[in-house]
Amino acid sequence: MTGNNNQTEKTHTTQLSGNHGILGIASLVDFFFRRKILGRPIPLLASFKLTYQCNLRCGGCPYHMRAADEHSHMSWKTATRALRELHHRGTRIVVFEGGEPFLWSDGIHNFNDLVEYAKNLFFRVAVTTNGTYPLASPVDVLWVSLDGSKDLHDRLRSRSFDRVWNNLAATDHRNILVHYTVNRENWRDLERLIELLKNVPAVRGITVQFFYPYGQGEAPLALSGRERRSAIEHILDLKRNGHPILNSTGRLKAMIDNSWTCHDDILINVDPDGSITPGCYVKNRGTVSCRDCGFTPVAEASGALDLLPSSIIAGYRIFMKNS
Repeated sequence: MTGNNNQTEKTHTTQLSGNHGILGIASLVDFFFRRKILGRPIPLLASFKLTYQCNLRCGGCPYHMRAADEHSHMSWKTATRALRELHHRGTRIVVFEGGEPFLWSDGIHNFNDLVEYAKNLFFRVAVTTNGTYPLASPVDVLWVSLDGSKDLHDRLRSRSFDRVWNNLAATDHRNILVHYTVNRENWRDLERLIELLKNVPAVRGITVQFFYPYGQGEAPLALSGRERRSAIEHILDLKRNGHPILNSTGRLKAMIDNSWTCHDDILINVDPDGSITPGCYVKNRGTVSCRDCGFTPVAEASGALDLLPSSIIAGYRIFMKNS
């Protein structure tokens, strides 16, 4: 893992990807025109939960506990209808989540079929996965959740470290990012994981967010105020020292006491029953507490909407760097 694109990435650019990048920039310009000039409440980013089913039982996650719910797994018809509705509302980026998205299927359709469908509608399509399945998908951005070096990750995420590590070593996907959820058990371990990831060239960078207490029976992993400040100061030190942490410095600092302006209507959420809810990520998913917010993607998207250069650059590095 390095902060720069490797030679393979540099030579991989094709006419198609170049056109994709140009069309993507045009899409974003159109989005900002509609939001900033016309004042239309268009969502930029969709959190799209395909299923609550998961092969892991991570202590910090409330969603696998809903796997037995009546509508815990989306059908192809429901999923494609929701994607078309998001497109109709002007959404530009879709991030598939779970549960575990790679477990999703319906009849003859699998997860990658749904990705291909979505790529015809949106500027970027991404997925967040626990990494225990082969990392082969046509998504534009593939986030793998890693929450520490082996012992810590295994304790937090169902002893899955070796499977995740082997899949990271084997993948040839060109836009792999590690997503690290900072909590009271692992906030001191990020540097150790970064050192290990230097041996995994497929990983292009790291994004961090902070554990959120949904109040749905998950483990008590929330940082205290003092721990949160110390954790963020440590992350900022790592970033200053050249490690490829893609969150912006400004938004990380603002997360210390959540002193940032939240434009929650920049987000829209889809749940496995097909319901679509604009606004805060936690709506219909847990107890909303802005004071405890750890959702750095929303902080960055809100910063970009406010035309903060650092948040715009962070978005570019995540979604456009390899286009």
